[in-house]
Amino acid sequence: MASPRIVRLNQLVYQELNTILHTLFRDSAAKISITEVSLSPDLYNAHVYFSVIGDENDIQNATKFLLKNAKNLCQALCRRIRLRCSPQLNFKYDDSIARGQNILAMLDSL
Repeated sequence: MASPRIVRLNQLVYQELNTILHTLFRDSAAKISITEVSLSPDLYNAHVYFSVIGDENDIQNATKFLLKNAKNLCQALCRRIRLRCSPQLNFKYDDSIARGQNILAMLDSL
């Protein structure tokens, strides 16, 4: 279980990354949504889980966009949040929303 400080920082980084994506990168990140952030206890790494509205091509484009702009996102994040170190952002696609939609579609078909 993460410490209460890490839990608060996870939530803060989550909120700020969503804000940064939808203000600074409004056009490119319109279909991207951050679903969860998990900071390591030493604050040097952050696993950022994201979902995408669209098909497989949109997912690949979003992944490329996030990997390409990870440094810019980190810099913008560090301007907004004062941390003792800049976490390295590791982006991972979160398919839980798509799986949930598939399950709902299967239940509807029954």
